[in-house]
Formats: sequence, C-alpha cells, structure tokens
Amino acid sequence: MDTKKQPYPIRVGLLYGHKPSGHYSAARALADFFPADVMEPVFINLAEVYPNLGSFVAKTYLEILNKTPALWDYVYDNDFVALAANGIKTAVFPYYSRHLIEVLRKKNLQAVVSTHALAAMLLAKRDKVLKPAPLFAVLTDFHAHSYWPSKGVELYFAPGKAAETGLKNNGVDASRIVTTGIPVRKEFLMQADARQKRKELGLAPNLFTVLIAGGSKGLGGIQLCVETLRKFSGKLQIVVMCGENKKLCRNLTNTMAGSRHLKVISGFVEYPASCYQAADLIIGKAGGITIAEAMALNKPMLLFSPLPGQEEHNANFLIKNRLADFAHDPSQLEALIKKYLQHPGALDLLKGNIAETARPYAARDIAAGIMGRLLGEVVSG
Repeated sequence: MDTKKQPYPIRVGLLYGHKPSGHYSAARALADFFPADVMEPVFINLAEVYPNLGSFVAKTYLEILNKTPALWDYVYDNDFVALAANGIKTAVFPYYSRHLIEVLRKKNLQAVVSTHALAAMLLAKRDKVLKPAPLFAVLTDFHAHSYWPSKGVELYFAPGKAAETGLKNNGVDASRIVTTGIPVRKEFLMQADARQKRKELGLAPNLFTVLIAGGSKGLGGIQLCVETLRKFSGKLQIVVMCGENKKLCRNLTNTMAGSRHLKVISGFVEYPASCYQAADLIIGKAGGITIAEAMALNKPMLLFSPLPGQEEHNANFLIKNRLADFAHDPSQLEALIKKYLQHPGALDLLKGNIAETARPYAARDIAAGIMGRLLGEVVSG
C-alpha cells in the first residue's frame, strides 16, 4: 500500500458476523484504539450484507444446539466436513464473495479487518478490484478451527500458542501470525472498587456477588444455574445478564419474583464492564470474548454448560492452564460455590494465574500491528 499518496484518515472496514455478538465486541475494541486522525473505522455487519443467509445460519445454529448439540461439535471443526465444505465454497461462495467485495468497494476502504472466519473465507480470494486493500484477521477464541483460510490474509492476530498452532496446521505461514490475545474494549482496562460498583447497581455492597453471563443470546443453562444457587440466597447475590433471551428474562423474573438477592438484566448491555467490576465470580459458558473481558479485570470464572465446538475448546484451554474452574453438573456447581463461600482464598490461585496470563491490551497491540503494516513499518511478533 502506497501511504505517501494516501489521504488520512485511512478507512478500515471492520467485519463481524452479526450484532450483538462477540465478533462485534472485538470490532468495537479495535475501533477504540484507532487514532481518529489516522484510522477511520467502518463497521460492516455480515448479517446486513446477507440478511437471508444470516438469519438462516443463526436459526440453524440454534436448532442444532437445542436438539443435537453433538452434531454441531462434529461439524464445527472436522477436517472431513471442512474438506467437503471446500467443494461447496467453489460452487456457492463466488456469488457471496462478489457481493461482499462490491459492498466494500463502494465504501472506499483501504484495508479490511475480519473478526469472523466467514468474512475471511469470502475475501481470501478477492479479485483485483479489492486486491490492493489488505485483509487482516482477528481470532476471538483460543482455538483456531479448520475454516480459517491459509492464504489471502495479510496478518493473523492470534490469542495464544494454541491458536497459533491451529493456524499453522491450516497452512498459514508463521511469518503472518502475531500473538496478541483477544481484544477487549477500553472499559475493561479500568479497575474499580467492587463495593462501589455494587452500590451503583443497587446491590448489597458487602455480599459475595456472582455474575452469570450467557453472551448476546443468553445461552448456557442459566435458568438451571440460578435455581442451583437459590439455596445460597442471603449468603450471595446474583446478577444475570440475559442478553436477547426474552424468554429467559421472563422466566427468571416470574420464578424469582420478590428476591432481594437477584438482579436480572435484559437486552444487550452497551457497556457491561460495570457488571463485571461488581462481581467476585463470573459464571459463564466459555465464549472467547467473555473470557478475555473477565481476565482483563482479573475476575475468576466458573465455567458451566459451555456450548459445543469453540466454547468447549475454550473451556479445555482454561482448565488445562488452571485459569478457571469447571462445573459439569448442578451438584458440582453447588459444591464449588460452597467452597468459595467457606474459603474465599480458594479463588486467589485462579486470580494469580489469570494475572500472569491475561493480555488486556490485545486491542491496542492489534491496532498498532495493523497501523504498522499499513504505514509501512515493521511488525514484530
């Protein structure tokens, strides 16, 4: 890219799967660190580019998870299925690829950053119209699945060694992989007094506080989790982020009506860091962004009901590195909560390991890497 003739700011497309989602949060995190006089972020929602395809994929995904979760685990990262998918790509993807390239061309972009594998797949073999605009890819899980393309990406930004190894197994050259961590927004870089944050949320300031986060869709056995923790009411308080799961919100509101120790938050939360900052413990389903956000604030996690596929890979990574505890069922969940309440220091080991492993400034480092490449500087891993 010839930056001498390049007018500033440089228009950079940030592609994500849909909004709200972890991929969208990652795109926002990168935009937080783009200097306004140098980089202009242009957000592009694939679900809006392909409205029919997006709704079909989302519906199919949720149906598989609800009825046959083992099938999703098999399909998501299976070399044989990926090989078959390559045949489908040859026949179907050119149409979708041309459409996306045309959308990007009209936006007059000088670079593209994808936080979603599908966008990277569609653009990896882009034609001459968009060829001068380099493509960067940002992974939002600790494991690189088989669908990330081996060629056509200027730089990959990986969470860690496990993802780096996965990319290399896909055929990605090591020189195009930079290990940075998973990007989180600036709000997760600010430490805050937990008691004060609880007061701001209308919670008891001195009571052990559990945040249950189910991602943008409010998935992951949240109802069961809350019911299991009910017996500890008064010894702890619970904050539940339901995401877009309106049914879950209604059920919790109805079944736990009058509870002084439960706060239910419905809908997409634009700035969720306050909820994390108020918590002593986060119970979640192992989404990559949720994990990175919790680690940035050094909040210990208890994993419960991770979804098949990437989230199970994330959970395995955390357990292997002693960065989280894992409850396989309600009885284990109850036993671990009882341990934390009786022995608060039990969480200190997790917090120490998190402090050594977390990469809270990943978004800053990724933004710097992209700018360095676009401005002709040398990027070092």
